[in-house]
Amino acid sequence: MELAIIGRCNHTGKTVAFPIFGNTSFAEVCSHVCSRFDELVVGTFDLTYAAPGHPSCLIQSDMDVRVMHLFFINEKKTSIDINISDHMIVEAGAYANAENSFVAEGNIPADDREFLGNFSAPSGRMYLSHPWRSYISNVGQKFVGGVAEFRDKLKKYAVEVGFKFSYVKNDKERVTATCTKKLDGCPWWVYASVCRTNGYFYIRRLNNNHTCSGRIRERRSKMMNSSIVSSIVADQIRSNPLIKPTDIVKKFKQNYGLDISYYNVWYGRMKAKALVHGAEAVSYQQLTWYVKSIKEHNPVSHCVLECEPNSHRFKRLFISYYGWIEGFRFCRPWLFLDGTFVKNNYKGTLLAATGKNGNQGFFLLAFAMVDLENEENWTWFMEQMSYMLTPQEQTITFVSDRNKGLLESVATVFPRSHHAFCLEHLKRNVFSKYPTGCGKIFRAHIVHLFCKCAYAPTPEAFDMHLRVLKDEGGSVMRTFLDSLPKENWSNAFIFFSLYFLFHLWLSNEVHTLITIPFYRHGEMWSNVAESFNSWICEERSLPIFQLVDGIRVKMMEMNSERFRAAHNWNTFLCPEMEERLNQVLEVGRQWEISRSKSICF
Repeated sequence: MELAIIGRCNHTGKTVAFPIFGNTSFAEVCSHVCSRFDELVVGTFDLTYAAPGHPSCLIQSDMDVRVMHLFFINEKKTSIDINISDHMIVEAGAYANAENSFVAEGNIPADDREFLGNFSAPSGRMYLSHPWRSYISNVGQKFVGGVAEFRDKLKKYAVEVGFKFSYVKNDKERVTATCTKKLDGCPWWVYASVCRTNGYFYIRRLNNNHTCSGRIRERRSKMMNSSIVSSIVADQIRSNPLIKPTDIVKKFKQNYGLDISYYNVWYGRMKAKALVHGAEAVSYQQLTWYVKSIKEHNPVSHCVLECEPNSHRFKRLFISYYGWIEGFRFCRPWLFLDGTFVKNNYKGTLLAATGKNGNQGFFLLAFAMVDLENEENWTWFMEQMSYMLTPQEQTITFVSDRNKGLLESVATVFPRSHHAFCLEHLKRNVFSKYPTGCGKIFRAHIVHLFCKCAYAPTPEAFDMHLRVLKDEGGSVMRTFLDSLPKENWSNAFIFFSLYFLFHLWLSNEVHTLITIPFYRHGEMWSNVAESFNSWICEERSLPIFQLVDGIRVKMMEMNSERFRAAHNWNTFLCPEMEERLNQVLEVGRQWEISRSKSICF
């Protein structure tokens, strides 16, 4: 374990202590001091310690801290006294002359500042960029990350100190940089090169003195480019891939005191994404390995990767894991179909088929990555679905918002299945059929009449509401309804076979799967598909490999949480459905029930 010495800092009669290790930086020491003494601000004080024969050794860099630590470890001492002296305080008894006969702003008593209120000078604060000042400090300084780390820290050092430099030589093995005001006589320069033994970069020569004017830290530095931005925001991109460039600009202003251009932030964010997730073009190449790995380790899964025959460019990808296929057998035979845009550089569309479990939660069955949402891709998607669903011998009811190409593909691939249209999207279509000149109230009234037809429980009730709708809606509505089969949207005509799994507890457990005819029962919207699209909102901005695997991981985690939660259920039905059943029973406690048909009462 690395040995530590205890640093005791004395200031205004108070003493604080903290550990100092061999890798403790000068910025960390200053941070400890400022956090314990509120009146101190970085840059307004000096730190010194006493060594044998040297009563006032300055601490001004990381190297000074390491030397101090090494010295006291060799002396086998466990603590050290560090003195703090303010820059602006003139010792008592000092004579006045032209150099010290001024009153520093820092000498104004705190009580006087309080009376100034909003007109007082604001107290300083230490920004996150303050440690950059020590990034270039001495000859022999090591950069484990090689030339990339050296260049990055050199730029950050220039930003924090407040000067600009130019490269005299800049390659993978040697870097030489000088101050841009070299012609004006500024002697600052640095030379660093690689050590072939370990690949580290070391500063070989350094003149760290500036004689040029204007060495003031600027809020907008020309040295602040997209490369620096990317190295800073990489961790933020990892935790929040959807962070906006404007938010990054605000964070830089708040945390670093720097004004950066939107251009640098935009490209810096793109570089950070590539740094965190890899290049997007390479991400497509990883899909070949990914599909092969799925087939080897999860062979019952259905995974298809198609590429262009000549160019071998990516065309489309379909994935449904075995756990999803098997789990859907115990879900209701409804599938909500929808497509959503992918937001990475190469764009594309994600097609998904989502079901509902017994507790009203969405359950993903399959998804695909395609270039466009059209009839060809939807037909291909439904063909892959047919390959999985045919062995289950279920009659599936599909619910969609009448996406382009879906009407034909569902009818072609699943001719025996029912296709229900999302009522919410139909309402929007009805509303948009009438011009704004008809008035918002009239259009809303027509939508209301349309909903009455959709929710009508019997064909007789449907016909009654339909006559009113056609009379008030006029030719516009009659034309719209002619292209809209009532079997696809009215609750009175949508009929399908619903499968229930019954557990017959006899001498041994018997599982019997029987078919019961059932109606649509309130599933009027495709909001399940919309919920899934929102759920993967962050993943849709990632490269395709991270997007595909991110969906797998999220589904795995969600199913694991549901599995643990189900162990705590104490209801006969799923909690959500049992709650609904109790509400219905409470409403009908006083009703007298008479049976008309097998499922009609």
